[in-house]
Order: sequence, then structure tokens, then C-alpha cells
Amino acid sequence: MCQLCAGRVWSLVCVFLFAICVGEIQTLHPPVNGSLGQSIILPVGITVGSKDVEVVWKRKTPNVRIARYMNKNVETFGTDVYTRRIKLLPENYSLQISDLQREDSGVYEVIVTGKLGQENPELVRLDVYERVSGTNITATVTQGICNITLTCSVTSGNLTSFRWWRGREELGNDSNHYLSGYGEELRIYYTSDVKESVYRCEAWNPVSKDTAQIKLSDVCNITVSGTQSSTATVVIVVIVLMLVILLAGLLFILYKNKETRCEAG
Repeated sequence: MCQLCAGRVWSLVCVFLFAICVGEIQTLHPPVNGSLGQSIILPVGITVGSKDVEVVWKRKTPNVRIARYMNKNVETFGTDVYTRRIKLLPENYSLQISDLQREDSGVYEVIVTGKLGQENPELVRLDVYERVSGTNITATVTQGICNITLTCSVTSGNLTSFRWWRGREELGNDSNHYLSGYGEELRIYYTSDVKESVYRCEAWNPVSKDTAQIKLSDVCNITVSGTQSSTATVVIVVIVLMLVILLAGLLFILYKNKETRCEAG
């Protein structure tokens, strides 16, 4: 999760610095998240009361035009394959991109020019993600003590983060659990408290999530520490009772011997 958040924050910083470098602070929208192969609409935040405007959509890197609206006509730019995926919506000047590709990710600029020539530029970042699927948990067991390491993985999905749950409880680092990596690995100290627990991994990114689960008793069947402690306690109690009985017997024998000697004297 930290990896995902850090990447998004860094993207916003880069866009902000770019705006400063070109000499103007443009309106920056929150990132728009899209799914690979799906459609997305990039919004225009400017309220335009008149249709007598020019609206131009551009990619910032590379700096190329995508579409233009002017005099009630829409014009698109680029290859035939690309323009078939692009649609500028005249009713609100938003840009619709269909069949999203990874290379569609990036910063877009829309410039609305009024009839008096005033320009209103805006920036919006599009992040395209592959949907998460094929979540799987593998277990590695330390023989003898049966400490377990659970590793969560996916077959598809980029910038994936991980969360672990035991029942309805979201897990963090505690006396029985330790998270490592970017959260995909969970180490468990196997005790009677967790023996029958079902653990669930949730793999997610901003456009999707997928889960898998595993029951610990199916992974490790040795006697756990809680049971060992109970058995040890019973053994100690039995030993103490035997010592008490033995001591009582010795004291009784000594008393009888003393009593016999007194009668003989």
C-alpha cells in the first residue's frame, strides 16, 4: 500500500512542478483511475456558458493535440486506431477514451478559449491499471515449531497492494503476526489462539480487488504451544501431589517409630 500511495503522490508532485516550469499554475484535478481495456471520461471543471468557445485536449508528454471542438465541430488527431478510441463530448467538452491501453497513462491538458480570447487551462492525470485477479496464498512452514509464513501473490494486476484479515479483524504487526515486504508476506507464530483461524489475503489496486483464504489447521497439525503449556501444568501438579504424599508418608513412619521407642522405654 505504501508503494502505491508513494507513486501517486510523486505523480502529483511532478505535474505541479511541470506547471511551475512552464510559467503558470493550472487547475489540477485529482487523478482519474481507469481499467485496462475499459472506457474512461476525463472531465472539464470549467463552467462554460456559451457554445462559442474553442476546446483543445492535449497530451503533455509528448506534447500533442488529441481533439478540438470549435464552431460546433469536433476534430480528432492521430492515427486511425487512436482516433477511433477518442471522443470529445460536445455537451460538456469532456474527453472519452475507450479500450484503455497502458500507454494512455499520463498527464492531459484541456484548454478552453472564450470568444474574447481568454484561455482557461486545466490538467488531469490518467492512471491506467490492470485489474487484480488470480490471488493465491502459499504457506511455508518451519518444521518442529510450525511457525508459518504466508505469501500472497496475483497472476495479474499492476501496482497491487495487500491486506491481511483474520475473520473481520484487519491484521498488523503484533505478538502473533509480522508483515513484511509491501504487505504480501505474513509471518505467524503458531499458537492455540490462531490454530483454527482462517486467514484471508485481499489484493487490491484503485480499480479492483481480489481475495484468497487459507485455514491454518490445514497447514500445520502439530501440538501447539498452548496445548503444551496445559500438559506441562498437569504434569507439574501431579509431581507436586506425589511429593506431598511421599513426604506425608515419611512423616507418618517417623512418628510411628518414635511412638514405638517411647512405649519400649
